[in-house]
Amino acid sequence: MIAFLRIILILVLVYYLVRIITRYLVPSLLGNYVNRKMNDFSDRSGGQQKTTGRKKEGEITVDYAPQDDKKQKDRGEYVDYEEIKD
Repeated sequence: MIAFLRIILILVLVYYLVRIITRYLVPSLLGNYVNRKMNDFSDRSGGQQKTTGRKKEGEITVDYAPQDDKKQKDRGEYVDYEEIKD
């Protein structure tokens, strides 16, 4: 009987310990992980979000210039069709 109560007591203590850890430790670890990943992403993207800021009037910047693809030229020609009534 004493062994059963001891097991129950250990399970209750483990439950409360896990509950305390998940309440305080996990959010701080998860927050640090998310902040680190956000910084990594902004570093990989060249920090465009931080450096864009306000532009002078009349200043032109190009973020993306599409390249000419041969796929668009090889589409063929447009053929008009007529609907046939039965």
